[in-house]
Amino acid sequence: MNINDLELFILVAEQGSFAKAAESLNTRRALVSRRIAELEKQLGASLFTRTTRAMSLTPSGELYLEQVAPLLKQLKNASFVFKNRYNEVQGRVRIGLLPFADKMLDQQIASFVHSYPQVQLDITVITGGFKDIARLGLDLVIDINQPHDSQFTSKTLLNFERKIYASPSYLEKSSVIETLEDLQYQSSLGFRGANGLVEEKWNFQQATITAHHKVICSDYNTLYNLCLGGAGITLLPEIIVHKAVENKLLVNVLPELSAGFSDLNLIYPYDANLSHATKVLIEHLTTVK
Repeated sequence: MNINDLELFILVAEQGSFAKAAESLNTRRALVSRRIAELEKQLGASLFTRTTRAMSLTPSGELYLEQVAPLLKQLKNASFVFKNRYNEVQGRVRIGLLPFADKMLDQQIASFVHSYPQVQLDITVITGGFKDIARLGLDLVIDINQPHDSQFTSKTLLNFERKIYASPSYLEKSSVIETLEDLQYQSSLGFRGANGLVEEKWNFQQATITAHHKVICSDYNTLYNLCLGGAGITLLPEIIVHKAVENKLLVNVLPELSAGFSDLNLIYPYDANLSHATKVLIEHLTTVK
């Protein structure tokens, strides 16, 4: 059984679509579909239920994912530790990190620090995205924007979904929120992008509303903390609030609403003379999930 096919199976399960998985790998959907079909043939079981509108894991697929994912992660981690032991990596890597990206990549960064103790990560919090690479003398940046410039290489690390959240204390004091229209009468916390534009409208799959922002901020971490404190409702990446939701510190308001998905990208100069430590970090971040 090919380990690449297992990685592909996990990717398709995470993306929920052959097309999305093919796009992230820059390959054809038909090829992804064929490789999954071959894997199912080897296992003697269907892993995905396919319809014209949606695709989901079968019970066998869910069980297989539960068993395979941690084993594959352990195998990758073992490989990184082995490489570090016999090919010692040293040096400093200068990274530009968006204020909220630490919550998304904390485990991957911690894993790298453990595997490569001779490498120093010099992290700078940035607001200008990939444009800060030259300005601040960075080796790479983690950004939600894609550079439309052949001078840069961009690799997607993960994608995240934004939903509406509020604290229980805010909901106790606010008017009832039962419909999309009710959001217009709430105190909202708005996001300002790196381009300086404020997200005045919240675009959902069902409709678009005009939010009445009581606070505007360019940092998701600050919005997260203000939301925890009961200042209002806001759109936040699910990946950085899931622990707060599990601990009942935040509530997903109108959970059927989604503001869509965005990518978190690793970006570095295309023709840069990257150090060995930087190359190893890039490989680690794009491989270890």
